[in-house]
Amino acid sequence: MSEIVAALLLLSGATISLIAAIGVARLPDAFLRMHAATKAGVVGAGLTLLGVAFAFDTGEAWFRVTLIVVFLLVTVPISSHALGRAAYVGGAPMWSGTVMDDLKGVLPRHAIDADPEAQRAIAMPVGAAGPETGARPAPHAAAAPRRMLLALADGAGAAASLRAALEVTAGPRTEVTLLSLLCTPSLNQTGPMPVGGAHFGRRLVEGRFAKAREAAASLATQMETFCQTQGYHFRMRHEEGDAGTLLGHAAAHHDLTVLPRGTWFDHAQALEEGYAAQRSARVSLPGLLLAAPDFTMPGALHFLHEGDLASSEALKRFLGLSFLAHLPLTITGLDLDGADAALEEAVALAAARERPVHRGPALLHPDRPVPLPAFTGGALAIIPARSSSGRTAWRSLREMEASVLLA
Repeated sequence: MSEIVAALLLLSGATISLIAAIGVARLPDAFLRMHAATKAGVVGAGLTLLGVAFAFDTGEAWFRVTLIVVFLLVTVPISSHALGRAAYVGGAPMWSGTVMDDLKGVLPRHAIDADPEAQRAIAMPVGAAGPETGARPAPHAAAAPRRMLLALADGAGAAASLRAALEVTAGPRTEVTLLSLLCTPSLNQTGPMPVGGAHFGRRLVEGRFAKAREAAASLATQMETFCQTQGYHFRMRHEEGDAGTLLGHAAAHHDLTVLPRGTWFDHAQALEEGYAAQRSARVSLPGLLLAAPDFTMPGALHFLHEGDLASSEALKRFLGLSFLAHLPLTITGLDLDGADAALEEAVALAAARERPVHRGPALLHPDRPVPLPAFTGGALAIIPARSSSGRTAWRSLREMEASVLLA
């Protein structure tokens, strides 16, 4: 009987340690990774040690295992707390999906994600004069994303869109990932083939893949040269498979993901231009910027709130982002039941985060296209990435030609 219990404990400990190791490798920030690591140190190691004790089943083995388990229970929580405090005070970046910071204002925290000029402005007290100009620093200094993902999908204006987004949002300390993708399901589409046409179908697909790889390599070379010229810290990756899935996995580890509007990862080799635009418009990833070639620094931000839980969660995610935090924010809702209460709550939440915010002048009709000049008008449109309704107003913003940020 003791052998069975020992085997179960050893297997359980090994499984928990494996899950913890996957968490350390995959979770997006230091605080979440540390949460996974403590499980391996206490639960995983503890179960493994108990399995060893049952396997030997001697007094000496039980005595040693008891001492080790007690030592782990005493030291691991203390060391984890000390590491977490040091990471927080040192300015370790938080996951972009973090919606609450209970230690804000309790512990000092260094902002390591901001550029040097913004850091100097933040460090100077309000009203203090700079050493050279005597200017008063802005109370809201713009911070750049720490990790930025550029999705290299070739098409009309793709390189211009990527360069513009990089110039507007990236800072000197931004870590840029150039992700070159080939969407194999799109490139493998051949449609109905006549009898005996399988050979020509394979030749067609092979030719598509060859041209797509050439286009991807050309775009990657252009962006690599641009990053080197501008002095950005970057790395290059190339993957092939289901582009939506691969992009989602990569985006989870970055603060901002940029996809050129109207393009897809067939690199203009399989889908018609209109279908490629529809495919890119259907991507629903929080923190995704669908960038147009004429993308510039917006003068303001405009958030579409649909009055539902998905919009509230999207607003919380967006308010957790550090970049663009200095821009004035307008929150406009749809003319639905409970819209007024949802908007008041949203405005109060943004104000509590010290964001310059005000409510939109009028509610929008949910089943009519949004009047784009009134909604954008120099402002960057922000919409929930995972809307529960998919109404006409929401779709019109996702499918417009201007840049839009998903939250």
